Amino acid sequence: MGSSANRRSPLFGSVAFSLMSYVFIFLMISFILTCSIMLFLQGAPLPEEFIRRRAPRTFANIFILSFMFTIITMTIKYVAFDRPMNKIALTARQIASGNFSARVHPDRGNPAVRQLVDFQDVLNEIACQIQSVEGLQEEFLSNVSHEMKTPLAVIKNYTSLLRQPNLAESDKEAYCAVIESQVQNLSSLVTNVLKLNKLENQRVCPEYEIFDFGELMCEVVLSFEHLWEEKDIDLQVNIQQELLVRSDRTFLMLVCSNLVSNALKFTPPGGKVWVSCQQNGAIVDLRVQDTGCGMGEETGRHIFEKFYQGDTSHQSLGNGLGLALVKRIIDVLGGEISVSSTLGQGSTFSVRLDCQLEQKVDGVEELPLSGALLESDC
Repeated sequence: MGSSANRRSPLFGSVAFSLMSYVFIFLMISFILTCSIMLFLQGAPLPEEFIRRRAPRTFANIFILSFMFTIITMTIKYVAFDRPMNKIALTARQIASGNFSARVHPDRGNPAVRQLVDFQDVLNEIACQIQSVEGLQEEFLSNVSHEMKTPLAVIKNYTSLLRQPNLAESDKEAYCAVIESQVQNLSSLVTNVLKLNKLENQRVCPEYEIFDFGELMCEVVLSFEHLWEEKDIDLQVNIQQELLVRSDRTFLMLVCSNLVSNALKFTPPGGKVWVSCQQNGAIVDLRVQDTGCGMGEETGRHIFEKFYQGDTSHQSLGNGLGLALVKRIIDVLGGEISVSSTLGQGSTFSVRLDCQLEQKVDGVEELPLSGALLESDC
């Protein structure tokens, strides 16, 4: 009942508008012709019988002219307004019902609808954005589910092995170590997802302060001392002393930790890693280079995307979120990050940040981080 009433309502409105248009045009033509005739025939003696004979014909002419002008007006209105607006309304209803692939097809060759073409293009752009977000959400959920499935399966299998009777103590310790490692991977995955979610939804803002970036880099490098010693990696460090910058210390700690950690993890035993941090005016240049496995051009184009891992043989070394997190932080801080790499020879990550001391942040509400972004291994 309600739907049929909704269908009749536009038709009724269109008929009412047409009648109103006809009455308005009829009155306007009658008024204009009456005034014109009175002015033209002013002072001319006309027999009353002549006027009586001509009046019905004149009224009929006005009636026909009004009808013709009404048809022309309604046709122009339909072509220039009703038809494109119906397309927009239909597409909007499809988008609202969940069909994000719906698009308006503008009639660009019709000059009468030129003003509505921009509006239709905007609606198509909104639909594309919604469809893109929907696709990213589905892809994100799929990736998270896939990344969680593997460690959970390993934990389940090794838990079953631990229940075996007469299990040697050494085997128990080995199985527990595997379970602990997989739990750590799950914890790291969830933590990084939360960090990335906070950054992408702008729930945290940079807390700008003046600090020694060189000292920060030294702290980061020393925190991985056990890793480079264990793998006998030749670590070359070139860090400028007393490198005072104005930026967010927590954010930069995450960036540096991820880059140095990746370089050490993907460099084979006996390899080399170079860490350089220099200031050029107000610009701070950070470079982390390694002699690891490197990556191809296709991997390099997608390396900053969430969950992307070009080499599946190294999936155990990470979950594909670290560099996406780094990219988002660099964007928030207004910097640039790039990578150059050769497959089998190594990679070089370069970061450029504008950290001048006199930098001011206006109109930005700074929210306390409280260590929320630095609560686990990167």
